[in-house]
Amino acid sequence: MVRTNFNNLDQTLLKIFFLNIFLLPIYPDNLKPSMVALFLLSSIISVFKNRASGFFSKKKINTIFFINSSMFLVIFLGLFYSEDIDYGFKYLIRIIPFIVFPVCFLLLQKNKFIFSEKTLNTGKLLFYLSTLFFFLSIFMFFYGKGYVTENYFLNYSHRITSQLGKYSIHPIYASIYVAIALIVSVNFIKKKKYLYLFITGDILLLINLILLSRKSAILIMLVLLLLYLVFNKTIYFKWKIISLISVIMMSFLVVKFTPDISNRFRDLENIFKNNQQESSSNLRINIYKSSILAINENPILGYGIGDSKNILSLFEKKQKFLKGNYYNTHNQFLGYLISNGIVGLSFFLLILFKNFNIAASSSFEHLSILLLFTFMMMIENVLDRQNGIILFSFLLNYFSFKNLINSAK
Repeated sequence: MVRTNFNNLDQTLLKIFFLNIFLLPIYPDNLKPSMVALFLLSSIISVFKNRASGFFSKKKINTIFFINSSMFLVIFLGLFYSEDIDYGFKYLIRIIPFIVFPVCFLLLQKNKFIFSEKTLNTGKLLFYLSTLFFFLSIFMFFYGKGYVTENYFLNYSHRITSQLGKYSIHPIYASIYVAIALIVSVNFIKKKKYLYLFITGDILLLINLILLSRKSAILIMLVLLLLYLVFNKTIYFKWKIISLISVIMMSFLVVKFTPDISNRFRDLENIFKNNQQESSSNLRINIYKSSILAINENPILGYGIGDSKNILSLFEKKQKFLKGNYYNTHNQFLGYLISNGIVGLSFFLLILFKNFNIAASSSFEHLSILLLFTFMMMIENVLDRQNGIILFSFLLNYFSFKNLINSAK
């Protein structure tokens, strides 16, 4: 009897710690690594108690394991030709989810609960509700502080970055949370259960996306929406046209009458004017120039994860526009070229290619989430902070392992 209870307990804890990952948006930064550690520990205990290890069973599942975990190994090897071992080791600790999640899902591939459709839907609902709760809580907090004024649109991004303590979050990661919540809500709306609840929630999330004023997130969401409307065969042609016109008109109005967003899109003009006026677009151009110069000096293996920051800083100091300040590459692909060279980038592109291949035969939802991350990585170092590392690695591996495991049945 005791043994049976213990077995039930370890399975219960596994379920709790797995679903707990979907609640990532409501956890403070200092607790997020603990979520990953608890899931790993419960996975190992579950496999040990039930003797149901998934190691070396199905070839295609083992293949995705080795591919998805390869980037951790590549970055780890880069530590050996770095001089700044301390910085490199800290970064290595930060990207542990790159190896933890592939290991967990490989071990658990025989667990029916983890990879069931019901569990996926429960997880998506938890992520949606936690994201909605997080941003509603932020609004109530700011309202209580008296920050909800006529300048709320202009100050919102700054406030969530610096005035929420351990709950502070960079606008780009906040935008990713909102975008993923909106993507997963589509299937819930299609089921028409709690339809008005999800529509209301989506409106609130869209308002928050506008408040965040990240033109990159807004653009990719518009692209995904247009793709969904164009290729969805269940929508009548007439409604596609009406929807497309409505989306274009609403987008124009948002850009036109939201000061922070209109300023950000107007800033793009500087790229074509080829001037050196201070702007975010010109800032990025000069960062990219510095990054490319650094890459050209050591293109094959890069400088190692420990030295990539220092090397980039040296090249950036040569750009007068940057005024001696340090900026990361603002492009994940350039970042990997500096730290691990063409070899490292090749492994990362292999990960994306393989997972896109799986997503293309899976669902538009899976594909949309991958497209979202890939596009965001073109303009930000999304995988340099734990918010991006944990969420990307978890969703990347869970969706791919689930699709491969279920297709093999």
